[in-house]
Amino acid sequence: MGKPYVCLAEEAASELVIKKSRFLCRLVPVETEQQAAAALGEVRKEHYNARHNCFAMILGANRNFEKSSDDGEPQGTAGVPMLEVLRKSGLTNILAVVTRYFGGTLLGAGGLVRAYGGAVSEALRTAKREVHIPAVVLRLRIDYADYGKLQSIAAEYGAKVEADYGEKVEARAVFRQADYDAVAKRITEAFLGADVYEKDGECYLTEQVVPQEPTE
Repeated sequence: MGKPYVCLAEEAASELVIKKSRFLCRLVPVETEQQAAAALGEVRKEHYNARHNCFAMILGANRNFEKSSDDGEPQGTAGVPMLEVLRKSGLTNILAVVTRYFGGTLLGAGGLVRAYGGAVSEALRTAKREVHIPAVVLRLRIDYADYGKLQSIAAEYGAKVEADYGEKVEARAVFRQADYDAVAKRITEAFLGADVYEKDGECYLTEQVVPQEPTE
């Protein structure tokens, strides 16, 4: 698996009014281009009478997919500055849509760049984030008397444990990938070398993080 990556925990929004033009930003957590297209369609339906619904998106754990659109604004004045703000935020799997209701006064290329980028920055300012951390899943079959040992190791490394109780305890423990070698050693020591666990795949742990001011 790759490195940790940061996404939106939930949708966020902002509104800027500049010379009577309204710029409404909506940030949406998405995982695929199809999900982004559906979310964009909802915004366009809601704001069907707006002059522009510009967007930018970044997708993938490695942030390797980008797309943006000026939606009729002068080339490079909307989608690109929105995308640049998303790049600087460090977030991925995110769609930003900025809807503009024209107020009757032309803003010029520079004014549009500042307005569209500023609307995204404002929405990001208080957006809730979550970090996805590569993790390893372990399956364990242990005696009831030894379950406390596993719980102690899990608490030490901030792991998540689920258990079913039958003849023995059948446990599923999820540890950060970076901790795997240390955890494997601790389990071996705690259970005196007994073969009590097996690796059962990989996943991501999700942790919420405190919002940070976007980089201008």
